[in-house]
Amino acid sequence: MGLVRTVASRSLISRPGRTLFSILGIALGVATVVAVVVLDHNTILGLSQPFQRRGEPDLELALPAGREDLIDLEQIEGVSLAARYFQNDAVVRSTRAGADGAGDPAPARVRLVALDAAAAPQLAVYSLAAGRDLATGAEPEVLIGTGLAEELSLEPGDSVALSRPRRTGRKVCVDGVLVEREGPPDQPLETTCRVAGILTRERLGRRSRGMVVLVDFELGRRIFRGAHVQTMVWGRRDPTVDVERLESSLAHAYSYQLNRAAVLGQAADERAFRTGVRMAGLLALVLGLYVIFHTLSMSLRERTGEVGTLHALGATRTQIARVFFTEAVLLAGGGILLGLTGGIGLARLLLAFGITTLGTGKHVGLFVVPWGAVLALAGVGFLVALIGSVYPLVTLRGTSTVGALRGEGAAPRGRGHVGFHLLYALLLALILPALYFVIVPVVGELTAELVSTLLAAAGLLSLVVILSLIMPSILSAVCAATTRPFTLLWPLAGSLTARAIRCAPARIGVSASALALVCTGFVGLRGLTGSLRGEVEVWAAEAVRDKVWVRHMPGTDFATLAAHLQRYPDVLGVEKGNARIHAPFLIMGAAVEELGGYGPCAEDPRLLRALEEQHGMILSRRLAADLAYEVGDSIRLTRADGRLETFRVVAVSDAYGHYPFPDERMYGIVADHHLAEYYCVDVDTVNEVAVRLSAGADPGIVEAAILDFHRGPHEIGFRTGAEVLAHHRFDIGRDFVLFDVLIVLTAALAGLGVLNGQLLAALERTKELGVLEALGTSRRQLAGMVLLEAAVVGLVGGLLGVGLGLLSTPHVVDALRTLASLDLPWTGVGGWAWVALVGSVTVALLSALYPVWRTTRVDAVRAVRTG
Repeated sequence: MGLVRTVASRSLISRPGRTLFSILGIALGVATVVAVVVLDHNTILGLSQPFQRRGEPDLELALPAGREDLIDLEQIEGVSLAARYFQNDAVVRSTRAGADGAGDPAPARVRLVALDAAAAPQLAVYSLAAGRDLATGAEPEVLIGTGLAEELSLEPGDSVALSRPRRTGRKVCVDGVLVEREGPPDQPLETTCRVAGILTRERLGRRSRGMVVLVDFELGRRIFRGAHVQTMVWGRRDPTVDVERLESSLAHAYSYQLNRAAVLGQAADERAFRTGVRMAGLLALVLGLYVIFHTLSMSLRERTGEVGTLHALGATRTQIARVFFTEAVLLAGGGILLGLTGGIGLARLLLAFGITTLGTGKHVGLFVVPWGAVLALAGVGFLVALIGSVYPLVTLRGTSTVGALRGEGAAPRGRGHVGFHLLYALLLALILPALYFVIVPVVGELTAELVSTLLAAAGLLSLVVILSLIMPSILSAVCAATTRPFTLLWPLAGSLTARAIRCAPARIGVSASALALVCTGFVGLRGLTGSLRGEVEVWAAEAVRDKVWVRHMPGTDFATLAAHLQRYPDVLGVEKGNARIHAPFLIMGAAVEELGGYGPCAEDPRLLRALEEQHGMILSRRLAADLAYEVGDSIRLTRADGRLETFRVVAVSDAYGHYPFPDERMYGIVADHHLAEYYCVDVDTVNEVAVRLSAGADPGIVEAAILDFHRGPHEIGFRTGAEVLAHHRFDIGRDFVLFDVLIVLTAALAGLGVLNGQLLAALERTKELGVLEALGTSRRQLAGMVLLEAAVVGLVGGLLGVGLGLLSTPHVVDALRTLASLDLPWTGVGGWAWVALVGSVTVALLSALYPVWRTTRVDAVRAVRTG
């Protein structure tokens, strides 16, 4: 091992450039994929944490009146568990005598939660600080909060008396009026229960500052026999079923509410965004391992003389193989360690700037490293890098000692050469992505559309990788042909460049393919963002153009304000901003008479009657697409008094109801009197309105009319449709900043591939360069040769990448249209194709600067003597 360690360490130290850039290639690939995984983990964990603290289940549903069975619900795909639930106030008294013998402690008022005991632990809405879960035996049991345990000095095993409190009555909304209901006439009898466990101060245990009691549903119903309780259902979501399919199944029969923590990052557009980020991380990992494979492969030819010398001195082929294997372990290990550190640091930096896998501007207050996934990815990268070192080791077996001492090539050609390259191409393009998605599972349901999208991405990756590994001569020939026009301007540099390209097809193929991959990703990304902007333009033409939003008004009678605004001929209608509820999505109340001047109600006046008299509802296009609603479908809403009310979809349009405070494109529109009747919402007084104007009208009309009505500004705010559209355009660019960061990192990886190839070529051709310099070739000509080769490789790689990008971008847009349920138009890539081409050449030229410096420092005498 002493010889192996000595030779390997000397090789790495004597070639610091090759060593450094090889490690950087692996490190950048690993750092990018680690940063993506850590960033996504903290995005979901951090943004969902506030919702998780509330102790709410994945979903909550209201059962139809008179029903308490869960048979139909358990058959819905996407619901893996369901349990009956209700909550109410209760009184708890300890049955243990006080420490001074004076009697029992005073009873405590608590919040009682009744839940099916058998399903309670699986809902993950609480955790235990002491004791055990509820048993379903004959003896009544309770779980108590920490606050209650401290106040009554209770421990697991103690007994308590539980009863419902005497009530004076409560107010409920009945037919638009708040009515006070009388409480139960008599104080119910107490039920003695044993304390089974104590809840921690989180989730359910946080309610009422820890003054909470959890009981079995049947026990709770016995305690509140004769009193009105609203039975609900708590359910657990099956994460393998997409949110949209679950919501579509539920909405036709139930009123429901999804916990934001359970669906964060799971909406169609969020899934598509996160999957795209993960694919970009995978691309970076493949490129990084691509670099180490070719660095090890091409370095063998450069070290042929060293191999021959070691053979001549008596070193066995096994010892020489160990040298290369040791180098591979050191390079891969160093790259992995540096990549792990850099990736974690990059993720922390991105989070500090509010960049997440759900967009930009969302700040996460925690940082947790998912070591399992991170170390698994690092291990896979390390193993793939070592497999890449097998090729030089196998090649060594066919090396002739005499030929090596003469400096003859060490890399034979034949079936074994092509076979190993094909094996490694499949490893990089197919097996590595498969392992990646095992370690980092795909977001959401593996639908046919998603699988086809992933397979298409893997196919494109395979095409470029296999092209460079199996058929490098094709790219090399193209690059050589591209060099010919430059030979007319620079005869010597052009001729030398063409010869160097023809003699090193593998190096040229790898460099051009790496740049092509980056250009393909860049062009595809720009085409995608262009389509997203196009979708916003189409939406804005219906939803926000020719509208003005007014907010921060003092309390204003809507009817009087609307009559004042209608005096202006360009005002088509006025929408209310305050009449809204969430049940289960955003429901906006509208004055029906104000909708007839524009949108679908102007085209079909029958919609006005359907809204006013027939429980009609108009859905926004995004909501209808996400939840698969069509005109004629029914939607159940739970009234404030617990009864269910059925509405019918009468139109799908974005013409009404959008409010940018905050921005929400998933909502429904109903007649405002329904909100007043079923939810006791004040629909007569407003401080926010949206005013629709005729096409091309001056939005200043609204500001003048509002200020005239209120006789002064009163800090009233105005926002035009043009401003809303500009904000959406900016928001798209801001959200895709993360992709820009990943593109820059992969471009750096491609540049390292070019740099490594040219640096190894310079080392391999040291003697040739020395002879050229001795014959009078200037250093400027030598530098021109290196730069010309880089420019040609960058040009060919850029053209290939732009071509693939233009071919694949329509498919990317179609995939996003399907996955995210977005009506994306095809807008093309515009001038970004030229930016990609220029960027490819620029990256290649920048990568050639260090090899140029090394080439021009060649000592001609020493190079001719030693090679």
